[in-house]
Amino acid sequence: MKGKHPMSLLLSDRSVTRLAILGLAACVLAIAPLRAQVRKLHTRDVTRLSQVQIADHLKHSDIIFIPVGAVETNGIMPSARDYVAPLAYAMAMADELDALYMPGLPWSYPGTTMIAPATINLSPSQGVAALRPVAESLMRSGFRRQVYVSSGQGPAPLTAGTLVREMFDEFRIPLLYIEMGDTIRRLNIPAANRNRALYGAHYITGRIIDIPIKGDYGPLEAGEAGPSPANAGYEALVKLGFSGSLNLGSFINDVMAHGGGTPTLAATAAEREEWGKQGEAQIRAIVKQMKLAEAMAALKMHDEYTNNVLVPKFQKILPGSR
Repeated sequence: MKGKHPMSLLLSDRSVTRLAILGLAACVLAIAPLRAQVRKLHTRDVTRLSQVQIADHLKHSDIIFIPVGAVETNGIMPSARDYVAPLAYAMAMADELDALYMPGLPWSYPGTTMIAPATINLSPSQGVAALRPVAESLMRSGFRRQVYVSSGQGPAPLTAGTLVREMFDEFRIPLLYIEMGDTIRRLNIPAANRNRALYGAHYITGRIIDIPIKGDYGPLEAGEAGPSPANAGYEALVKLGFSGSLNLGSFINDVMAHGGGTPTLAATAAEREEWGKQGEAQIRAIVKQMKLAEAMAALKMHDEYTNNVLVPKFQKILPGSR
């Protein structure tokens, strides 16, 4: 250093320091995106997301919605109607809570409609057997708050209700089952506020074209398939209040007899699309009335109480105790 002016040495030291700082900053900038950048959710369907997206999402939410429906005759209406409806609700619920959903079980037990070629039959026990490994896998992955959804499909509780009860008894995790028909009745939602929900469900799920418009079917195709004698015994049981898939075994007497009578059809494809948009608004309004954020917070509290208070206290007698 002999012969150099002190000021030049100071400048040299400052330059080195500046270069070091700039180099460190460049390294940080180069490394940071690799550590932190995660693609924004382009969908809430867990089957379409990457491992990185799912793992990142689980850091702030362990909620997932799973629809349970049926594929069965509904006359001239889509045979997957009772699956598409809960799928649409699951999608709307996921949007409402910044959660995820997955396709679920399209063909659970259909019950009365097994006489029709459009119906796919899975017994309640087979349905539970199909859903159990899915529920357990989701649980192990971190989805502790699983919500199973059906919509107006009478036998669905035989599958979904059994699943959530068995999972709770074995794993002490309170999964939730929501039947939207019961929920709509409990919320006293007027018919005028849900009269386009079927169209809305098919619109949300990208299946609006599945619903026919006027003229797609003639009167022969839309009417009864053939004459059928009346089932006097069943009709008497219905009048006495003894009916329904959870109370009584029965079959419909015509392949066109299930589906709610003669449906109201749009006159044109454009009107069908507009009804779909109206129905989507109705579905999202119904979901907002359900207070799902409060329900999910309560479900978490119930889970904690169960495992911190009840299980330690009664573990010797509880089923599945280990």
